[in-house]
Amino acid sequence: MRRRLRHPLVWGSISLILLALVAWRSRAWELADRLGEADVRPIILALLLNAVIVVAWAARSSDLLAGVGSRVGPLPLIPMTAFANTVNNVTPGSVGELARLYLLREHHGVDYASGAAVVVVERIVAIGLLGASAAILWASFLLGLPPVVTALAIGGLLLAPSLAYRSGLRPAILLTWLPLGRVIGEDRWAIVGRTLGRIDATVASLLTDLRRALVFGLWTTVVFVTYTGQLLLVAAAIGRPLEPAAAWGALGLGIIAGVVSLLPFGLGSTDLVVAGLLGIAGVPAAEAVAIIFGYRVVSTVPLGLIGVGSYAWLSARLPHGHASDAATAASAALRGLEATRDETVPPR
Repeated sequence: MRRRLRHPLVWGSISLILLALVAWRSRAWELADRLGEADVRPIILALLLNAVIVVAWAARSSDLLAGVGSRVGPLPLIPMTAFANTVNNVTPGSVGELARLYLLREHHGVDYASGAAVVVVERIVAIGLLGASAAILWASFLLGLPPVVTALAIGGLLLAPSLAYRSGLRPAILLTWLPLGRVIGEDRWAIVGRTLGRIDATVASLLTDLRRALVFGLWTTVVFVTYTGQLLLVAAAIGRPLEPAAAWGALGLGIIAGVVSLLPFGLGSTDLVVAGLLGIAGVPAAEAVAIIFGYRVVSTVPLGLIGVGSYAWLSARLPHGHASDAATAASAALRGLEATRDETVPPR
């Protein structure tokens, strides 16, 4: 069965389906009508900035993996992080991260608990930093705060995850206090609790390491700054300059709305929030829509295409199994169904 799944016709077909979904969701064919006579030079630069994003994702992941004892260079992590990002955006519940756990284990021998800890930091902590930084920048724009005050607030934010864990705040442990044993069974809940405890301990080791926490925050800042730069470039292309603080705040809060909505790529919810906030910032509605659509074209579509290509690349090179088995295998392991298994042995 797995040999059939690894056939190029199979993973190639799945890649084409993902490609079609990315194009359909982003409505890429409407670019000319939406952007009108836009200057193409800022658009090209915004497209090139996607290379910065995928490298920053991989470098951030590489440093965190080193913190759990798995030294993997950034280069082989580029397709894994790009693939996970695309699948996260087209499926509910960040299924792409389960696939990444499987791929990290198959390609680099990273056990599920360590991989899960890295994913928790990359996804949950990063989303928290995005939401908080966007709120700070938006408030700074509305209130006209001095740049030094905003910079100090952002600097304090980068230290917040490390300080929280150093103070003993352990979110995963709090989850184990929930009385879910009656629902899923006491024995299974106990296994889940032990798994969560191990993941939480690894997360704590990463975030209480001040140097590593700062490096994570800086790479995450690079990603957010690049996103904002793409939005600013699209706005400049249609002749509507934006304040950087307003752009970061609007885009960040819009992305948070998209994450909460669980819609593919946050489409609809993200766009509505960003358009509304850009309107508050003084951008006419028609131009706000053009800016949002242009951002989708220069960021969402290319990153989606990179993720699709990464899926094909990784699927064709798996030493065991297939990427389509990834979510099932990793989910089973994290539920503790393989708790007694030697994690250095790849699944059959």
